[in-house]
Amino acid sequence: MAKTLAELSPNEFERLLEQTIDNRLRVWLIQLMDALTGSDVEEQAAFKPEFTDSLRRSLEQAASGESIELEAFRKEIKR
Repeated sequence: MAKTLAELSPNEFERLLEQTIDNRLRVWLIQLMDALTGSDVEEQAAFKPEFTDSLRRSLEQAASGESIELEAFRKEIKR
């Protein structure tokens, strides 16, 4: 069951944020290395199922209005 931001403990939120940042940096580094080496491995690779599921859930949440305003998010993380 998914939790809202208000339901997350500070430790859970911090862990989620760290995972998100780590994943984004990993993707950025792979893209940078591909650009520098001219690798086309990414073109041959398929999306991982968990990424596809996550992307689908994100799109569904955005379409249904299940999002948080940036200012509300900032207030939550300052608590």
